[in-house]
Amino acid sequence: MIFLEWRPAAPLSSRSTTALGAAAATAAAGWMLTATRLHARTRQLHRAHHDPVTGLLTRAAFEPAAQAALRHRDCTVGLVDLDGFKAVNDTHGHKAGDEVLRAVATRLKTQLGHLAVVGRIGGDELAFVTRGLRPGELDMLVSALTTPIPTNAGLLQVGVSLGISTLDRQATLSDALVAADLAMYEAKSTRQSGGWRVCSPRSHAAALPALCPAPRQEAAVGPATQEVNQR
Repeated sequence: MIFLEWRPAAPLSSRSTTALGAAAATAAAGWMLTATRLHARTRQLHRAHHDPVTGLLTRAAFEPAAQAALRHRDCTVGLVDLDGFKAVNDTHGHKAGDEVLRAVATRLKTQLGHLAVVGRIGGDELAFVTRGLRPGELDMLVSALTTPIPTNAGLLQVGVSLGISTLDRQATLSDALVAADLAMYEAKSTRQSGGWRVCSPRSHAAALPALCPAPRQEAAVGPATQEVNQR
């Protein structure tokens, strides 16, 4: 029969304890330094890809994200131009203009939902890629964006001209933006208060002359539809 004898481990010497503590402190400091660097890099990347005023994607970041979205599903591509924004800047200053831009950007993201790709591609021009939108949803979007905005300069309001492209997944982002741009300028030129227009593949083939009023249909705006708001 074998008997095992248990003996308590010898206590560490003070020198060993000090060495272990120093090693732990060094390791902790190393992890903290790494975490700080990663956090700083994350902030740096965020600033590089997001507009500092609105928090939306910059044009450089929007384009690859939007093109990727177009490859995965049939989408609505939209351009939003703010009507009267220059007057806000000229009358109330750029700080008030920034407040208006920020509010419009926030409302746009809220209305479209978290799956939408939204970017600021010009001074007062925003772009987005999202699922198909119904005519009623486009009306609500325009209404939300044009609701007066509380700022330090008081309640300010801008109009919007919204151009929508319904090109299918075979189209490039460039094709979709050209079509949305045509629709946006049609909305701007035909209605003093702006509103929205849709450019479908059919109307895009014939360019601007084919962008004419069509009967409203309560169905999702798709590749074969063409709508104009009645605002």
